[in-house]
Amino acid sequence: MQLQWVATEMLTGDVICDLNGLDCSEVAQTIGRYETATMSLPIPSAPPEWQRATTEGGTGLWLLTDNVPQWGGYIATATDSESDTIALSTPTWENYLDQRLTGTRTYTNVGQNDIVADLITNCVAAGPDGGLPIRVQYTTPGVGQLRTITYNDQDDKTVYSALQDAMNWEGGPEWYIGGEWNGTGRITLVLYVGDRVGTAVEPGLEANAQFDMPGNVSKFSRVRSFGQGKGANAILAYASGQGTTRLQSPVQSAPDPLRPTFEYRWTPSSSITDVNTLTAYATAALANMKGGTRSLSLEADADDTRTPKIGTDWNLGDDIGYDIGGKDTKGRETVPAFPGGIKGTARAIGYKLTLGPTRTVTPVLVGSDI
Repeated sequence: MQLQWVATEMLTGDVICDLNGLDCSEVAQTIGRYETATMSLPIPSAPPEWQRATTEGGTGLWLLTDNVPQWGGYIATATDSESDTIALSTPTWENYLDQRLTGTRTYTNVGQNDIVADLITNCVAAGPDGGLPIRVQYTTPGVGQLRTITYNDQDDKTVYSALQDAMNWEGGPEWYIGGEWNGTGRITLVLYVGDRVGTAVEPGLEANAQFDMPGNVSKFSRVRSFGQGKGANAILAYASGQGTTRLQSPVQSAPDPLRPTFEYRWTPSSSITDVNTLTAYATAALANMKGGTRSLSLEADADDTRTPKIGTDWNLGDDIGYDIGGKDTKGRETVPAFPGGIKGTARAIGYKLTLGPTRTVTPVLVGSDI
């Protein structure tokens, strides 16, 4: 796997220069939210265009794997000092949506994927000083479930907040931003959106990408949480207002023979004016939180031929197979934390790439059966 860094103009996507001297230890990406990478550029070995290539708010950075855009972000903060390096804080492109506003927009019985596409087209790709070179691609057929929603300019709602709210709708759209070559010397953005991003495994078949320990996995961690915001069995969603004037859903609850009551209340969106919409939010949240959250991170050598290649064998949202532990030929547990081992399929909602001398890839899987 050959890795390469390039800098691009944010307004056009035109490549400014290669930045192969860029020092970055890790990048990550997650469906529906932004991640931030910290980097540094040594000036003595930097290309002549290094000043343009480190312009805060004006430069995109892309990590290419075998010349294919794999990870991208933009320079939010550049820190100069007495040293001969420039420190760069680079969030993924999803972060830019948090600096663009919806304004006043009303959608009546409009497909949820079309709502996302309209917000991107009119509030991200355009602007008083221009926008990002971005297009929208649906990952599932059709426009998605019909929705009615209004965004008001005085609410100062960001596109990022609107899209995160949409993901929390019951059956809401999933999304993330990737990149593509657009002609020669230009990398532009693609926002992928649909009822689901990524590919599900067909019933009775195994996932195309498999991560095993013993095998290609060198480290793993499973996190089980019923902490604040992670698990709850009595949930209420509310909108704007105070006291008796506050619009809120009835409490949505689920019986749990093992746990006492865990309550969770939150505002999914300040623009909601219908209690039925709030109830749908609470119902969807209960389905996700009543058993708590579980995630499984599987670290593997990215250059090992046994390791499925991200961008080729699997992508964000895909179902991935895992097989951890079990007994060896002498009947001993290979992974004591999992007596008898665990095996199954779960979705990759994110990934991490470490870029040091030993490069690793870590899919982050979620699922109730993990």
